[in-house]
Amino acid sequence: MPPPSPQTPESAPAAVRVEPPAGFWRRRGRRWLVKLLLIVAILGAMQVWQTRHMRTGQAPDAVLIRAGMASSPSTLGAWRASHRGEAVVLYFWATWCPVCKAEEPLMDGLIQRFPVLPIALQSGSAADVARFESRQGLRWQSVADADGGLARLYGVQATPSFVIIGPDGRIVSRTVGLTSPWGLRLRLWWARLASL
Repeated sequence: MPPPSPQTPESAPAAVRVEPPAGFWRRRGRRWLVKLLLIVAILGAMQVWQTRHMRTGQAPDAVLIRAGMASSPSTLGAWRASHRGEAVVLYFWATWCPVCKAEEPLMDGLIQRFPVLPIALQSGSAADVARFESRQGLRWQSVADADGGLARLYGVQATPSFVIIGPDGRIVSRTVGLTSPWGLRLRLWWARLASL
């Protein structure tokens, strides 16, 4: 039996392009949209569940002991008054929290540009927190919440947690877990609009 003759480009079968059936992309797009909406709904439900114990309404005042500061303790009300007319963020974090550690570079930049008050939850005394911040090269000075009293006052049970207070003193947003800088900026912008 003779070997098959090699095919020349002219004799090779043409590539057949198969078109998807009518409506394929529309059905596929709808499936992706349903999946995306389901993911958003699940994430939203998780956030509602995680923040269910966190305080709402008017932000309560509290005494603040700043890490690394020799001056006498101030109050949350006095700190908010120094940012009059702005929405502010209470950032509850901990030296032992791995997610907080991953967020350090992002939060360091954010704290330099926006009124964010970092609160070190159950991370030792003010001196311990100041040493940790110095070792990590962080450019902020946290409030030391050694016994968790400030966290309890705001209903915070996990770190990291974010509480955004509008210019009128009302709590506008509460978030638990990893967050992005643009997400936090969007919430600050919304807090300003909500208080107008």
